[in-house]
Amino acid sequence: MAFFKYPLFFALVLFSTLDARVWRDTYGHSVEAEFVRMSGESVHLRRKDGSIVKVNFGILSPQDRQYLATRAGGSKSFKVMEAVKRVDAAVQSGLTEKGLKYNESLNDFMFVRRVYTDLAGRIPTYNELIQFLASSDQAKRKNLVDKLIGTEDYVSHNFNYFADLLRIQTKVPGTVLRTDAFIHWFKEQLRKNRPFDDLVEEMVTAEGRIWENPAVGYHLRDNGMKLDHVSFMTKVFLGADISCAQCHDDPFQDWTQYEYYELSAFLGDMETKRSINPPRGKKGPRYVLNRDKVSAYIANKNGLDPQKEQDKQRIRRETQRLNRAFNEVRAANELVVHSRKNQPLRLPDDYQYDDFKPKTVVKPRAIFGQEIGAQKSSVHPRKRLGTWLVSQKNPRFAASIANRIWARFFGRGVAEPLHNFLEEDAYNPKLLKVLSDTMVELDFDLQAFTRVIISTKAYNTLATRGSVSAAEPYYFSGPVLRRMSAEQVWDSLLTLMVKDPMAFRAGKGEEYNRIVNLLSTGPQEVEPLLARLRKYRSFKPLTNLKDKSGTSYMAASTRPVRKGTTKPSTKQPSNAKLSAANKLSVSQEPKMMQDMSMMLQTARRSNVTLARASELQQPMPPGHFLSKFGQSERNFVVGAASVEGSVPQVMELMNGAATMVLTKPDSLLFQKMKNAKTPMDRAQIVFLSILNRRILPEEHKMLVEELKRGPQAMPNLIWALLNTPEFIFIK
Repeated sequence: MAFFKYPLFFALVLFSTLDARVWRDTYGHSVEAEFVRMSGESVHLRRKDGSIVKVNFGILSPQDRQYLATRAGGSKSFKVMEAVKRVDAAVQSGLTEKGLKYNESLNDFMFVRRVYTDLAGRIPTYNELIQFLASSDQAKRKNLVDKLIGTEDYVSHNFNYFADLLRIQTKVPGTVLRTDAFIHWFKEQLRKNRPFDDLVEEMVTAEGRIWENPAVGYHLRDNGMKLDHVSFMTKVFLGADISCAQCHDDPFQDWTQYEYYELSAFLGDMETKRSINPPRGKKGPRYVLNRDKVSAYIANKNGLDPQKEQDKQRIRRETQRLNRAFNEVRAANELVVHSRKNQPLRLPDDYQYDDFKPKTVVKPRAIFGQEIGAQKSSVHPRKRLGTWLVSQKNPRFAASIANRIWARFFGRGVAEPLHNFLEEDAYNPKLLKVLSDTMVELDFDLQAFTRVIISTKAYNTLATRGSVSAAEPYYFSGPVLRRMSAEQVWDSLLTLMVKDPMAFRAGKGEEYNRIVNLLSTGPQEVEPLLARLRKYRSFKPLTNLKDKSGTSYMAASTRPVRKGTTKPSTKQPSNAKLSAANKLSVSQEPKMMQDMSMMLQTARRSNVTLARASELQQPMPPGHFLSKFGQSERNFVVGAASVEGSVPQVMELMNGAATMVLTKPDSLLFQKMKNAKTPMDRAQIVFLSILNRRILPEEHKMLVEELKRGPQAMPNLIWALLNTPEFIFIK
């Protein structure tokens, strides 16, 4: 349908405003009007009579779109729309060249599930699904994308991705120092939509202690492993694996050991540890624990007699525990990113090549593109590194992150492997170039880049079924069929359990930092120091997990059930309890009677923490749901996370703790079913909630008999759907 209602005679009328011009659409209609503004994909124009006409950008003439490129001030929405056209053209070119076609387009059911899974990291709730399906707004898909990108769900899901990529752990490996401050800071950068290049540059150049400058958590991750740190840096930010060159010239690529050391020389003077006590013979405050004074204080405080063997042993054990705690706290204070003067990087003792001698001082040099400010000796080497790394003169940076983000949504990068690709080896080099250029044009705005990908024709098609290995050429007739990540599966189950999966969030780690930060108060007397150490020993990580009221998860899960509520039952609900009068419609949504405190207690008895994966320990320990489903151990970049199936995963979904909590009457899913009229209506709610689609005719016939099994029918149905490939795969 053409958007111009009136014929060409409007073109004969001249406006006094300089912005008045003739606008044409692809149907041959035209109107004279002045440009007002852009809103999403709509262009607002003002006619001579003052009325506003809203025009879809997509059907404007090429000349009009070019005009808007200048007039709209290079607006981000305009750039996104233009980028979508370029990406679609590049994909189409690759498909045409190989005689291929796009897969079938997604219907609304498939679209809403995929978008929620990809952007929010979870399946949509029953309410969210029904609301989307009921909408007749032609722009509802775009509106949904815009909505999700602005949610905490999006931040949570993005954090999971980058936590894998940056190998973020709750503690600095090999130390006791918690990284809560760094984790919170990184989430904040995602929440603010910090340009990726700015974010990376700040991490690379960060200095100080983690409670002073949380960004130093990036360097502390590889504490004491400077050369390995460089190797991970190139894999993540440059898509180049130079790790072999750390020990010798790479036999398969052109990297030499000397080049490896040249790049590492940017970090030559960087250290991640410094004693808080002054060197011997130097004056200054000393942070030490006088064990004799501690023993005397313990004896006096508890009325113990050091002369009695039993009391003596008690004093000794407590003194040892406090001494260990003090050493841990002091060690945490000594983790600080700083530059050490006169500490250049030298070649190793066993350097075996003739170009240089062992122990030769190596000067920093960029290995891709051109370095900015390389001749300025006053510029700090790590500042030089940060500037070069994200510079447009280093095309690998933009290409690497663009390729990675594309792979997130399609299951395959344009160039593989993601950590070590060559632009010329990409199956569609034109597409890789377009994506890289788009990332630069959008100023490394990851949200805008995500909008580009979600808006492409390729993304809005069915997934390609069957095995598509990384070694096979792929031209993106649609995304590759993908299994949910461990975090997506967990967060989807949580969505079925509770009304607000983001109710409890990890904080800044302020309490922990106050306890650990010895430098905030200086050397202390025995009594206040021991009080601090006891707080350190009794610190519980779950106290860092709080709701909006400031109540910790630990406190919330142990408080008594509110008066007037019923204690959680371990029995399955009967058909009578699940029957109520209401139809499956948006206008008659059942009233939520969810009692979070009841659900928390039910979960606590099953040792299940009702919080998103992004808010839990990074990573969770072996034996946890996330670990069983392949969560990365955060030690490696390549192949760290797994989506391979296993018997423990099947057992976890069939009768694991999370599934048992989900099938309790306090769960959101069962609360939804309370308002259904018939067993089949309840089954429909289960299908819409878990698989995000309605019951198929062939399934309806089977369900008629299954639903006659009484109270156990619904739990059985839930278990069955959770264990289908349809639940854990993104179609």
